[in-house]
Amino acid sequence: MSTTPPDKTARARQGFRRERLILGVLTAALAGLVVHHTLTLPMPKSLVVAAPRQTRITADASMSFEKSLLERFAREHGVNLSFVFTDTPEETLDLVETGKAQIGLALGVAPQGMSAREAKNARRNTNIAYGPEYDRQPIYAVDWEEGYAPPENASGALDELLRVAASFSLSPRQAPALPLDALHLLLPFVAEVRDTAPTQHEASYRFVWRTDVPRLDKAMNGFWKQLMADGSLPALRERTQGFFPTDPDPFEMELLRRTLTLNVPEYHKAIERAARKWRLDPSLLTAVIHQESRFNPGAVSVTGVRGLMQMTGATLEELGVKNPDDPAEVINAGARYLSTLRTQFTEMGYAADDAMLLALAAFNVGQGHVQDAIDLMRGDGQKLPSWLGVRQALPRLAELSVAQQTRYGLCRGAEAVDFVDKVRYFTFAIRGLVLASAQGNQLPSLRLALAN
Repeated sequence: MSTTPPDKTARARQGFRRERLILGVLTAALAGLVVHHTLTLPMPKSLVVAAPRQTRITADASMSFEKSLLERFAREHGVNLSFVFTDTPEETLDLVETGKAQIGLALGVAPQGMSAREAKNARRNTNIAYGPEYDRQPIYAVDWEEGYAPPENASGALDELLRVAASFSLSPRQAPALPLDALHLLLPFVAEVRDTAPTQHEASYRFVWRTDVPRLDKAMNGFWKQLMADGSLPALRERTQGFFPTDPDPFEMELLRRTLTLNVPEYHKAIERAARKWRLDPSLLTAVIHQESRFNPGAVSVTGVRGLMQMTGATLEELGVKNPDDPAEVINAGARYLSTLRTQFTEMGYAADDAMLLALAAFNVGQGHVQDAIDLMRGDGQKLPSWLGVRQALPRLAELSVAQQTRYGLCRGAEAVDFVDKVRYFTFAIRGLVLASAQGNQLPSLRLALAN
């Protein structure tokens, strides 16, 4: 009989493997329950959105591409949004990475695709997802007025410009650089800027969000898929940014500031009365006069239109103007004409915003030509084209082959589009400049400049 004790090692090893297997199964089951629980949790009722202050998100929704998108997302998913603003894009991403914000606006210098930081974060942090790039802005270098040196403690719009430039410039006080959209938003309020020039860099825009927030990742992916499919992005871009000029012109803005300072006070009461009577925005009416005549009541164009609002003699007679040399009577007549045109487009079925833009185009080029552009886009269908469609059609009316198919023939439709864009941009600038004056020439943040 052997006295060697039985070898229990194999049995112990087998038992250990069994225990590990059971533990693994339990762990997997528990993880599955956690994942299932997380996926079935409803989306939080409140979400925090982080964004750099220099972006368009600080504007009111009527001016902000980003805020309009976020408000649509909030409506569709029944959530409330609160906003946290940072001084730099890096701080925004940090808030999302640390979970202090669930959604962020990623803004970075990105010559191609994602920025280096975005790509690094996407690889490192699996709890972060980046949406598609929806906008790209060229970065412009800004030159100061000759001999001008920004003060150390700048205020108002100048402070805003320097703070935005700090994200895109090595030496923002000596050589500021800004994305084109920021430059357009700030240029009317910074008299010290004398010239601008594009660089070879671009700023990219996309949203970033947490993937570990219940249902947020699925909702955001679905939201962007729908946006890309339904064609609403171009229309929204036109409504919020379509009037920005191709090239920023500091001298044009200087002329506007001079007009408001030297010329408008004489006609301010007449503009207010006419705007109130015909339910127009006084800033828009002021912008129309500035674009038409630079507030010169004796202005006469080569085509024979005359006065502050550059209307033909026939139009003035039709509107019952008894004294074409009376600025108040002419301003009232011009406001009435704009209101009448707007009403006609409203009665066609257009919403208020599009009706106003069409009225401006008709004020410049004639209602018949605008109707031709509408018919051109409408074709045999019954759906009215938006202003975005009409602005694409108007320049085509300068082509003989196209104009021959219309009722009113050839016209310089591109000039009408340019007129509408300039009036919209001047209106934006005038609102901000008037508000700045009311605030003691201070613009502590961009949202003030964009307020109604």
